Amino acid sequence: MSLAALAFAGTAAPAFAQDSPRFTGPRVSADAGWGRVAGNGLAGDGFDYGATLGYDVAAGNLRIGPEVGIADSTQDACKRYPAGGASARECGRSDRDLYAGVRLGYTAAPKLLVYGKVGYTNARFSDRYEDVSTGSKPAARFADDHSGYRLGAGAEWAVTRQVFVNGEYRFSQYGDHLHQNQILGGVGLRF
Repeated sequence: MSLAALAFAGTAAPAFAQDSPRFTGPRVSADAGWGRVAGNGLAGDGFDYGATLGYDVAAGNLRIGPEVGIADSTQDACKRYPAGGASARECGRSDRDLYAGVRLGYTAAPKLLVYGKVGYTNARFSDRYEDVSTGSKPAARFADDHSGYRLGAGAEWAVTRQVFVNGEYRFSQYGDHLHQNQILGGVGLRF
């Protein structure tokens, strides 16, 4: 009887090991949530959405790897523009955001990975000047790309070995006068 129990234990252990998440290899996630851009006298909130692609390597309980992301936002904010007349306003909008960086994580529990990230970000911001009283098209419109750095922290929960959900906070600084805060949730897949 003890030989049978030993044989069962020998076959059950690998099955449990296969079911436990490993937080390694390639991953992709769809991310969405709240974002706020502020600077240059304008500030506004919006819905942010995008995708992240990464690769994690294990070193004991640590996980480290590169990641890239692309995102967009509905953020749009306007303020009065006295130099253009009584009904003129200046507006700023967030457009595409590209990111490349590295993520360092720690397996705090069998299904939980907590992590921090740091990297380079390049975002496009569109500005426009318009006359509200005429309802006409904007008198001037232009877009600028701003480069900077991103810091972030979050947690990833393994729903299954391949499927995960995550939540994270991101702070991005673009030059001296423009920054962004984001709180995002995601659903992803590991390969």
